[in-house]
Amino acid sequence: MKSKLVYDYIKNDKDIINIYNEIEELEQKGENWAYHNVNHINKVTDLVVKILEGLNYSSEIIYAAKIAAIMHDVGVIEGKNNHALRSYEYTKKYFEINNIVFDNIDLVLEAIKNHSDVFETNNILCLVLTLADKLDNTKYRVTPAGYDVEGFRQFLYINDIFLEINNGILKINFEADEMLNIDELFNYYFIKKMVNVIIYFCSKLNLKYEVRINNNIWNI
Repeated sequence: MKSKLVYDYIKNDKDIINIYNEIEELEQKGENWAYHNVNHINKVTDLVVKILEGLNYSSEIIYAAKIAAIMHDVGVIEGKNNHALRSYEYTKKYFEINNIVFDNIDLVLEAIKNHSDVFETNNILCLVLTLADKLDNTKYRVTPAGYDVEGFRQFLYINDIFLEINNGILKINFEADEMLNIDELFNYYFIKKMVNVIIYFCSKLNLKYEVRINNNIWNI
């Protein structure tokens, strides 16, 4: 089966959509600081497409990455801890039940399983999914529980993320409003993790990188 057909099938599966809607409802009232909802899945999908198109990968690889993106957080339905492993287990069973087989299925499953920890992998789908996942931190991801969390609350002032790859350079620009407290943001522990993922990704793909906030260079 072609990866595009698999992706279209999953994207229109009401059970998958309902899982992410239920996750959003739980996170609206729960303790998770960040949403793992349909909006997040769609943004991660958009980012993996931009990355792989910039690297001139085939449509088969791009759709395989989109499959990984759409399934990577289904495990959050049972909580955030160890959700990558549960997402992998759910997706593997989902493929088996629905008799889904396609090229790169093993790479997709591996990417889902390891998207929380990209280090020491040559799996392009895992590298791309992990980068896209870590970059998606905007005002749309902050749950009510995250509004007053020092550092994390600064994502409320990041409106969007723009990414492109040109001439061997990964260019990332965070569009933020004037309320952003950059010092507080930079001191937030997750920023170091995100930066490490950017650096690792570029080292594996032999890319340079430029990271900006409102088009101003961020020297990471």
